[in-house]
Amino acid sequence: MLVKLKDMMEKQTGWKIKKLQIGNIERYKNQFLQLCQNTDIGTYFTDGIYGLAKKINRFLLEKARCLLSNARLDKSFWAEAIVYASHLINGLSTTAIGGKTPLNIWSGRAAQDYDLLRVFESPATLVPKMAR
Repeated sequence: MLVKLKDMMEKQTGWKIKKLQIGNIERYKNQFLQLCQNTDIGTYFTDGIYGLAKKINRFLLEKARCLLSNARLDKSFWAEAIVYASHLINGLSTTAIGGKTPLNIWSGRAAQDYDLLRVFESPATLVPKMAR
């Protein structure tokens, strides 16, 4: 599974993975280490409790909660809120990557679908194909 994910990411970006950041969690650590050793990928271990992935997930969950709250929708729309929040986050620039968007870094092209954005509560809310 990990090898398939690695191959897919390298194929989509055209870049070879050189270093992999891994949460310092014992149950996954050996699998990642084996993949990295077999493919000459460097590793960097993060704090398993307060790592970057958990911070990003918390940020995503907060955005989804805000979308649901502002739209006065119940939790049955949770999945749609998460997808829409991730699309918004991936389309927004950040200083962490030099003012570029995550979408731009990943695909090499700028986001051009801002005209598809709608207020989340709108019946015409569309999520572009890229986010699905």
